[in-house]
Amino acid sequence: MRLADVMNNTWAYRAWQAPFAGDKLRPFLARLDPARVRRVLDVGCGPGTNASIFSQVDYIGLDINPGYIADARRRTGRDFRVADVTRLAPGEVEPADLILVNSLLHHLDDDEVHRTLTAVHDLLTPDGEVHILDLVLPDRWSPARLMARLDRGRYARPLPAWGALFDRHFVRHVFEPYTFAGGLWSMVYFVGGRRA
Repeated sequence: MRLADVMNNTWAYRAWQAPFAGDKLRPFLARLDPARVRRVLDVGCGPGTNASIFSQVDYIGLDINPGYIADARRRTGRDFRVADVTRLAPGEVEPADLILVNSLLHHLDDDEVHRTLTAVHDLLTPDGEVHILDLVLPDRWSPARLMARLDRGRYARPLPAWGALFDRHFVRHVFEPYTFAGGLWSMVYFVGGRRA
């Protein structure tokens, strides 16, 4: 059985994420100002791991995995939808002032990332921000590089490649590399606003 098959099981996925989910979200949580957030769109929400962060606001989670969505609905009672953000009908989801894209893009090739970020841009309110956390492929050999290569997402990218992808779609507010789990994972945290 492949790791990707195991991670499609919601219990296995949540168990794998539980020990370091807070550490992984550290830069996002440090910057989050709940008083400024009215509506959240969680793109690639998985089994609803992040929903509890947004308990006081309007929240919608989107994922293409029906098993993840069923588990998220059962556990949280929040608004979760089986949907691909790039295929939403106009008006299907209202614009959000905070869009979270957590560890999704390294599963997508460059064309898919561009389509996803275009859709995300179009769903962002004029004063809203997109928050992206994703896996970095370090330039040199390290445990973090090995972990990126072993990840089920096939498109971990070096920092400059992430920067170019994000900057094509958004005005950069934050671009912060970081590590967690004792340096086993190398990540980037990006915050951006709408382009005019």
